[in-house]
Parts: sequence; structure tokens; C-alpha cells
Amino acid sequence: MVHGAFGGGWAFERFQDFFEARGYRCIAPDLRHHSRALPGAHLTKLAGTSLLDYMRDLESLVATIEGEFVLMGHSMGGLLCQMLAARGHTAAAMVLLAPSPPAGIIPASSMEMLTAFGIFASGMGFGQSSLAPDRHTAAAHALSHVPDPHKKAILDRLSPESGYALFEIMCWMMDIRQASRVDSGKVTCPVLAIAGGHDSINTPDTVRQIVRRYGDLAEFHCVDKVSHWLLDGPQWPEIAQHCAAWLERLPAIGPARTPDHDDICFSRS
Repeated sequence: MVHGAFGGGWAFERFQDFFEARGYRCIAPDLRHHSRALPGAHLTKLAGTSLLDYMRDLESLVATIEGEFVLMGHSMGGLLCQMLAARGHTAAAMVLLAPSPPAGIIPASSMEMLTAFGIFASGMGFGQSSLAPDRHTAAAHALSHVPDPHKKAILDRLSPESGYALFEIMCWMMDIRQASRVDSGKVTCPVLAIAGGHDSINTPDTVRQIVRRYGDLAEFHCVDKVSHWLLDGPQWPEIAQHCAAWLERLPAIGPARTPDHDDICFSRS
């Protein structure tokens, strides 16, 4: 289970409890420099951290997993899962929750375009800054469907993010290394992509573009009245249940083959 920008492994707490109750073993690590327990000096290191650094850490984690595994990622974590799957890490399946798009996908909304322009204009591509979470923006655009006090609890746990990684995601056309590039032809596992109907960060149209890259391997599902944070709010059990039902229909990992799911784990970026 791979968290998104400004988050941590804690973001998947509800999903982790849900899937562990169904017999899955879940792994929900913090990405590099994202633990709130780390000293402030780590902000300097975070500023120059690339998507490729996150991916290499996840590759090391995936290498320790025995048996089949499922990649599940939210937002930036959904992009990292795609990057892993395209680099030969053969998952049994991949679940993308409001995923960030790989290089080559054009923003589908004015907000996505304006955000990309703001990051480019800020000079974050030079890798010199970390970005503090904007509570107002998060509340209005990522957590609009989450009631208090859950919304405040999530906002209080958000942490800074690498400006460089955000540049690589949103300004891919200016990124010489094309860090967010995904060779979709090398992804061989089934893919479920879920969008929030009211998500203005990674809109349903953007998520549909991602799904089209994977052709017949992929399935799209949109949840109405939900914004970007699919991991909490009144509809999170419905979203988790949809993921579980989809996974259990897959012949490779469904209950007919592994009734207790003991050899399956969620690994995230």
C-alpha cells in the first residue's frame, strides 16, 4: 500500500485494517523522509528527493516479499506502483486509487494545468525546496467529502513533500530524465483504477486516460460525491469493498485458489 504526496503509511490505516480482517498481510511503509518522527534536517534531503529515489526504495522492499503480492497506491503512490509494475516487478494485480498520471498524459482540467504551471514557475525542478502542505487547498480539494473531525485529524498528520518529485509528476514535459515515464506495454497484471467523481486533483478524465494505456488489462470505476482522498470519509468502506471484490474475482488470487489469502500482501511504493 503506497501513500501519496504529503502523506505517510498512516494514510492506509483504514484500508489496512479492512484487508487484514479479510486475511491479507499488508505492508504500508513511509516513503523516504516522510516519517513525522524524523528531525527537521531531513527536510533538506527531502527537497532533492526524486520519484526514482522513492521507486528504488520500494524496489528493495518488494525484493523481500515471498509469494504473490498486490500493488495498491493512492495518488503519487499510484504512479509509483505503475513505475514498479513496468520495471519487471510482476505483481498479481495493481489497484490505483486516484492515481497521479505518468509522463505523456495531458492534464484534463484547468486546476491540474494551473497547478503544474505554479510548480514550474516556482523553480522546484531545480531540486532546492520541499513544499509544506497547504491545509486550505487540501481541505477544499482533497478532503471536501470527509467530515470533521476526521478531516482535521488528517490535515494534522500531513507532512512536507519533495518539490522535485512534484515537478517530475506535474511538469514531466520539462523533466530531462522523464522520471515519471511508464512503459505501459511492460505492465502485465490486471489493473483496477478508481476515481473520485468530485476529484479536482486527479480528475476522473485523467484517471480514464491512465486506464486506456493498459487496454483490456484495466478496469475503471468512479465513486460519486468523493474527492481525492479515497482512503477516508463516509464512502471509504464502499471503495475498499469494491477493491476486495475485484481482487477476489481474479483467477490468480481469488478465493478459489487461496481461500485465506495468506500468501498475498499489499506492497506499496
